[in-house]
Amino acid sequence: MALIKCPECGTEVSDKAEKCPKCAFPIKIESNSSQVKNDIKPEVIVKPKEGCFLQTLNFGCAVIALIIGIIVLVIIFS
Repeated sequence: MALIKCPECGTEVSDKAEKCPKCAFPIKIESNSSQVKNDIKPEVIVKPKEGCFLQTLNFGCAVIALIIGIIVLVIIFS
């Protein structure tokens, strides 16, 4: 058993480990051979942030809901 460095986080990991215990980065190749592949890079999916229109729309809906709530309270307590 040899210790190798995780290519993702640098933690020492057994060469027989399937994934890094710290960051869960895959260490072993999923094949019949027992080679260790250090150049595997995970696929990173980046979600785009909301645009200005959606942020304004969300804020506008909250303001309208607040105004309607205040109007309902004023009518109830009048």
